[in-house]
Amino acid sequence: MTPLTSPSHSPPDGHALLSHHDRPERSRNAKAQARHRAKRKAYIEQLESTVTKLQSVLALSPDQVAALPPPLIRIRELEEENELLHRQLDDLRR
Repeated sequence: MTPLTSPSHSPPDGHALLSHHDRPERSRNAKAQARHRAKRKAYIEQLESTVTKLQSVLALSPDQVAALPPPLIRIRELEEENELLHRQLDDLRR
């Protein structure tokens, strides 16, 4: 038997021995996984914050909702104001 095939040099349980270069790879993978978990946690926290904000906005009472101007009316008001401002700007440029 050659020294490379002797039982003392064969890996236990039949798996290939890991070289010293594989250890930093595992460490790099562990660091990458930790970064991924941190990013995912931050993303989930941001989503939870957004949900909380939206829930608070939607928590308007029916009276508050009724007091809001209808969107079409508000859009027309803004369009009229925009036209007026454009006319004033044109007058100032002359």
